[in-house]
Amino acid sequence: MDAVAQVSNARSFWRGRLCFYHPTNAGSGAVARLEFHAATPEREGCFFLEMARQKTTATRGADGRNGATFDWENKTIVKLGFADVCGLLLVLDGRCDQAGNGRGLFHDTAEANTVITFRRQAEPAGYALEISRKGKQSNSEAQRARVLLSEGEGLGLQRVFSASLFPMVYGDSPAPRAERP
Repeated sequence: MDAVAQVSNARSFWRGRLCFYHPTNAGSGAVARLEFHAATPEREGCFFLEMARQKTTATRGADGRNGATFDWENKTIVKLGFADVCGLLLVLDGRCDQAGNGRGLFHDTAEANTVITFRRQAEPAGYALEISRKGKQSNSEAQRARVLLSEGEGLGLQRVFSASLFPMVYGDSPAPRAERP
């Protein structure tokens, strides 16, 4: 197998992830992780956004520095479709201050209601991304995670989202043209 075929074959199995790790000294930080899935003939393309709250703070001891950890076991996952990504891009492009006309992006499933809040903020300059999910069972507690993205992270996210729109709708490789009569 030649090198081009190996790279092409590896691309079809590997999915990149974009992570924003934001621990705090107080232990109230969070992480946001995005994974892209291009459209296929069987399904629409999307991003999966996972957010987890900070579990422990960073420590420094005789064995060196240990980074903060995050509660991946209790992460919140939401699927961002084309309309969701476009709503986030409106904020990143400066066309509005907050996604969803100030109400956030609402997702309703059989198990829970989820609100994705994404807004531009002045101080500190950047973007606030928050997920709030409440199960539909009467004893369910709300889960929340919030990450503050810097201007630079927002710029990078804007570029990633913009570049993803075409493959999100049409897939990651052009389909062969059907023979015309």
